[in-house]
Amino acid sequence: MNFKSVTLLGVVAALCVAGTWAALRTAPQGIAADRRGEPVFPQLINQANTVAAITIRDNDKPFTVERRDNGFFDKASGYPAKPEAFRDIVAGMISLAYEESKTSDPQRYADLGLADAGQAEKTGRQVTLTDSKGATLADIIVGNRDMTVGGARGGTFVRFPKEPQTWLARGEVRVPVPNTAWFEINLLNLNKDALAKLELRGGGLDDVTLVSATKGADLTLQAPPAGREAEAGKLMRLSFMVDPISFQDVRKPTGDVKAGGRTLTAYGHNGLKLTVTSVGDLADGWVRISAEGTNEESNKQAEALKPKIDGFEFKLSKNDSDMLAWGLKDFTQEAKTDPKTDPAPQPNGEAKPNQ
Repeated sequence: MNFKSVTLLGVVAALCVAGTWAALRTAPQGIAADRRGEPVFPQLINQANTVAAITIRDNDKPFTVERRDNGFFDKASGYPAKPEAFRDIVAGMISLAYEESKTSDPQRYADLGLADAGQAEKTGRQVTLTDSKGATLADIIVGNRDMTVGGARGGTFVRFPKEPQTWLARGEVRVPVPNTAWFEINLLNLNKDALAKLELRGGGLDDVTLVSATKGADLTLQAPPAGREAEAGKLMRLSFMVDPISFQDVRKPTGDVKAGGRTLTAYGHNGLKLTVTSVGDLADGWVRISAEGTNEESNKQAEALKPKIDGFEFKLSKNDSDMLAWGLKDFTQEAKTDPKTDPAPQPNGEAKPNQ
């Protein structure tokens, strides 16, 4: 190959590089050559300790967690939130760095999980960090993950509110989903060994009592209807309401509980008593929970539980709220006949005598 050939190849290569650079600068999905590696929020690393609140907006109602002197709390209900969830979001926002520019076409936002609210699971989650005076420190819409980006953390599709351009950023903003993922939703476990008795009362429905006579013994149904016997699986399902006691949403009290509402009361072998009282319609699943002890051990347990339950109302899962409305027939089935003791009927209606 002569000198002129080498020179020509060099010119062609240079033109190719220049053309590629120009294309990437102008194409709607080119590499962000002028921003790649830059932090999305460069100022946030020096403002991390001033973040006083995080607000999440998506298809659900806006959800805000506040930093207070004694911890982190849901703004609406005042319920304690997980500190690590708050810190993970701040750290995630700090770590975001530009990788690549993506589409600016709103019709394609859904493909990246960045659609506006109202488009179901393809909606982006807007994450807004504010300081104690309400000033915005960082604000971004977070979409789908993209693990093709190098590094263990991969990447995330993002968009700034009111801006059409979307980006693939290195890093991850871990937004707890659903909102109750911010909370420790399991309040207490009363397992088989700990549970002594369960009572369903009130609400114009059957009274139901389940008893575990000794520690670790199976629950038995007291006074089943004539001709019926308990279904062990149904009794076990009711015990799962307190193993663990958990919730799907939380709010401030809505008013006084009406007298005669449906209640589930659980008694521990150690003397602990927990009462779950329905608020409003049973089908809505909202309840209040109270705890009390009858001795030194159970008093300590009740006192430790009260900060988590006093002054709040909790939404149960549909399975749990449905069981609050169960009566004796729901926990029983027709009694099975024993061929050794119950003679089989004969064609003429007479019982066959035992041989």
